[in-house]
Amino acid sequence: MFRIIRTSDGESLGMTEAPTFIKLADNGCFMTCPEPEASGIVFGGKPYQLLGHEAMESDEELETVMLETADSGAILSQYQQLAADSDALSVDHEYRLTLLELGVSEEV
Repeated sequence: MFRIIRTSDGESLGMTEAPTFIKLADNGCFMTCPEPEASGIVFGGKPYQLLGHEAMESDEELETVMLETADSGAILSQYQQLAADSDALSVDHEYRLTLLELGVSEEV
């Protein structure tokens, strides 16, 4: 898995399993290509310049990004824990609403 990081501010733009590598064709359009030929990537329908690769001279100014490999197992584990915490909060919320509807006070 790859994390896409904007170089200007270090913000993570997202993650992808397989980056779509692009280069500028002779006619001025972006085209997909193998990684060794690439000057950039496309993510979310937007082209980005890859840091350290040949600059693409296009009509629009491209933001520069870098790709960082990420351990998807650790990331999935974090999201699973967040989902479990969210589920526990939902159950507790429903429990408290039921007590209110029944007019039962919970004394500790």
